[in-house]
Amino acid sequence: MARTSEEQLKRFINTELDSITPEMDEERRLLEIHKKLNRRSDFMKFRKNKFAAVVTAMLVITVLGTVTAVAAGKITSLVSGTDKNVNTLSELREVSKDQMKASPKFPDKFTNGMAFVKGNISHVKGMDENNNQVITYSEAYADYGVNPQVVLSSHVHQDSIPEEDMAGQKEVYQGIELNCAEVQYLFLPPDQEPSEKDKKLQDEGKLMISYGSDQEERKLFKSVKWSENGIDYLLFTFENVELNSLTAMAKEVIDTK
Repeated sequence: MARTSEEQLKRFINTELDSITPEMDEERRLLEIHKKLNRRSDFMKFRKNKFAAVVTAMLVITVLGTVTAVAAGKITSLVSGTDKNVNTLSELREVSKDQMKASPKFPDKFTNGMAFVKGNISHVKGMDENNNQVITYSEAYADYGVNPQVVLSSHVHQDSIPEEDMAGQKEVYQGIELNCAEVQYLFLPPDQEPSEKDKKLQDEGKLMISYGSDQEERKLFKSVKWSENGIDYLLFTFENVELNSLTAMAKEVIDTK
């Protein structure tokens, strides 16, 4: 990556991190970094020759707020920014219905005791390899529990987003296929370069690298994703929650009326 692009990436990360509360506990901070930089495992497999272009796209969206471009090629990156934070489930449901034009399921609490804490609505832009905006849509996030914490996200299904066949366990519940997976993450400070070994693991799809933490940290990202009634769901955590427990929570979401 050219030096200019590296400096742009650092400025972008630092700008995004300024909006994260310094007193936030470390686990929550990593989840916020994960969401703000849009490093979900589904869409984080950026190729090296496209990375500078992705950074430029993120910078343009962050600085200008709006991008005017023609819908052109295949989506190679997703860039998101928080539109609205909410403190109640009723408000999250209302805002989701207004912005998503759909009504995703958000349980009040789970049988394991995890209850809704807060949520937000993000505005997502799908960009092609030439930095053209291909699509735009809204995505809702609901945070459950404090320690540990699990996040449930949802958005209307987008046919133009390529499907990733995540390596993991597949299970059918109530006629709906659940894709349950665990992915190793490496969080690095903005100015730290990953090792050659870690770069190789990333190229092989065995490691996801994200930037913005205070120090080098390795976390296991656990997630369950599924689609129901035209809405895509992702339940995920970096914390000490077993994958089978996360799967049980996903089934509770499906059972929510």
